[in-house]
Amino acid sequence: MIKNTSPVFNRYLLRPLTLSVALLSLSACGVSPERITLDEQVLQANADHQAMFAKQAPIEGAISLDEAMARAIKYNLNQRLALMEQALASNQLDVANLSMLPKLAASAGWNHRSNVSASSSESIRTGTESLEPSTSQERNIRTADLQLSWNILDFGLSYFSAKAQANRALGFEEKRRYIVADIMQKVRQAYWNAATAQRLQPQVKSALEEAQKALAQARQTEEQRLLTPLASLQYQKELLTMVRQLETLDAELATAKSRLAALMNLAPGTPYRLQVASAQQWQVPDLNFRLTQLEQLAMIKRPEIREEAYKARNAVLETRSALLKLLPGATLFSGLNYNSNDYLVNNDWADAGVKVSWNLLNVFSFPSIKRTGEAREQVAHLRRQALRMTVLTQVNVAWRQFQSASHLFERSQELQQVQSRILKQTDNALQSQAQSLLERVRANTETVLATRQRDRSYADLRTAYGAIYQAAGLDAVPLYVRDDKISTLTNAIRQERQVLAKGDLSEIGIMLAGAHVMMPDRTTQPQTVNLDLWQNLGSLQSVPLTSLDQASQ
Repeated sequence: MIKNTSPVFNRYLLRPLTLSVALLSLSACGVSPERITLDEQVLQANADHQAMFAKQAPIEGAISLDEAMARAIKYNLNQRLALMEQALASNQLDVANLSMLPKLAASAGWNHRSNVSASSSESIRTGTESLEPSTSQERNIRTADLQLSWNILDFGLSYFSAKAQANRALGFEEKRRYIVADIMQKVRQAYWNAATAQRLQPQVKSALEEAQKALAQARQTEEQRLLTPLASLQYQKELLTMVRQLETLDAELATAKSRLAALMNLAPGTPYRLQVASAQQWQVPDLNFRLTQLEQLAMIKRPEIREEAYKARNAVLETRSALLKLLPGATLFSGLNYNSNDYLVNNDWADAGVKVSWNLLNVFSFPSIKRTGEAREQVAHLRRQALRMTVLTQVNVAWRQFQSASHLFERSQELQQVQSRILKQTDNALQSQAQSLLERVRANTETVLATRQRDRSYADLRTAYGAIYQAAGLDAVPLYVRDDKISTLTNAIRQERQVLAKGDLSEIGIMLAGAHVMMPDRTTQPQTVNLDLWQNLGSLQSVPLTSLDQASQ
């Protein structure tokens, strides 16, 4: 019998070496948790704080609603996150497209043996050695190869995966539309609350000072015993109640601008002013859309429905991908090879071939995969239909809320006007000493509260007005802009708002005829230029932007 292993080598070198490598590997795999140090937290906090408010356009003058929306679009962190997710999905689509290409693998290596790789032959009949030990391999060998392979089954799976990733990228775009619409609605609500608070705050402070002055006089009256103790205490109680109401209102108004500043991503404590129209200019906005038009618009424009449609596409692709895995896989390969072994007749050669493999037991999975796929598609369709029902409900609720908010604003306006007349009559009576100072303070406080109620009703009215467009899926942000400047975005949002206020469906790119939705002819496309929105709005994906200069010619 031929012996190929040296006992000395195995006992004194190979076994200790193997044990040492194993122990070293085990020790290297041990990982202990490392807490973030306080210095690291401080550095990270400072870096994040600087990045959160960096490169923002300075505030110049009073901020309008359109400028507040423009700043929220450009600087709001949730909007930036949505853009990053959309850009990530786009990059993943590029990776998925590259996965469909054939695989080109290059490898090289070097191999050394401690002794000669020799072998002998033994006769199977006599059991004697029929050939003296010989070798056909050098102790030092260098190898290299370049292999091109393409698996047809993997290509099909990669194709469906790329299609699914493309749908996910489009879904992230609709998700970004939803986030932008939600931010715009929050900005609209916060803006009108802050704007009315800014207009009313001087009046609140004046009424509060008057009430506090009357309270101080009442306490002096109690000390001088000019009134009975019970009458004096009741007088002070009424004044304290009015002071508390005014102080609560003042605190509420003080926080309104902070909420708007957070949506615009302004640093806390940043001073700014808002453009506020006079109360005499406040009117119920005209709604030039019919309810049926808004319902039809919501069916095709809402980002949630579009995103759900892309998910339904992926449900079909997932079923097709599962069925494709049942088919046999064929691999085509070709390559170049090199081996430095001098015993070889040919040290370099090329090879090519095809290999087919098929797991026959996969055939039994076909019925289950088919049933699962059909169920998945039905769930996607039902989920989309349920979402459409929810959207229709939201449109109708937004419509009713706008009608109700319009009525409440008109009623609050009438109450404020009546209370203002009462205050005027109270002032006249006080001058003629027909009324006490307490009645003057009470009338002034009630007037301030009535004014605040009217202002809040108007803010609710404007919020309900914007909620109708949000429910219908009409974007407050135009599709094409010239650049990323705040002034440009502000003008573009203002123009888009004016277009929506007209209620002209042809101007917003959709024409409705009865119950059918028809898209206009878009054979003539505007000249476009590419602008990298990552440098502008935080996106990694370039999008086409209308050349306004060319369009104006």
